[in-house]
Amino acid sequence: MYIIKGSLSVSFVILLLLSVLMTTPAVSQECGPSCPVCSGTGSATGALVPRGNLIISNIAIPYGAEETYILNLRAGVFPWMDIGVGYAFTTRTPVWSIRFQPFKEEEDDWKPVLLIGTGSVRTGGSDQSLFMQVLKSWEFSEDFALQINGGIALLIPGFDRFYGLAGITTVIKEKWSIFTSYDGINLHFGCSWIPAEYIAISTMLVEAKDLAISMRYILKFGKDSL
Repeated sequence: MYIIKGSLSVSFVILLLLSVLMTTPAVSQECGPSCPVCSGTGSATGALVPRGNLIISNIAIPYGAEETYILNLRAGVFPWMDIGVGYAFTTRTPVWSIRFQPFKEEEDDWKPVLLIGTGSVRTGGSDQSLFMQVLKSWEFSEDFALQINGGIALLIPGFDRFYGLAGITTVIKEKWSIFTSYDGINLHFGCSWIPAEYIAISTMLVEAKDLAISMRYILKFGKDSL
């Protein structure tokens, strides 16, 4: 019970901090460069997908202003690269990304993961982003883990404006996850139930107002694992 209360407190504090960073009201219909829906991930930006793993994400936003359903595939191609491709059905827009990891995280040190990549920005258009993020994870016990990420992004091909990115994810007893992300314009926050290693079911408030439901499957074709 103490761990759950502690994780909720941490998430609440980060939520307040991210609110200060917001450059437009949360009711805006515009997504930022790290929107978990536009990217097809359905959660806060996470670590690189290990080689030999395929993640299938289904995201439904029943009352979405621009999009109501997205299917996305993300695969680990090399130990230092993953790729993602998907489709936004209502707007008939492709969703894709490619991410590189120049070096790995040192679990027993302060050294974080560095991710550099591109991805879709808005399901209602063809905008793309170029981003750089650092991620750091801590596993305090078998019952509680924490990941924080932050970075910057810009739209291509304009390159005329920088966006700040941030997020926090907590994992409780390897079965529950609470996450909050700031995509550069709006907040997104939600929670996940992880009944098994290969599946996660999540609910999320997109732009802090629209309910989304997602289901993620993990298929393993190699020796590396999540």
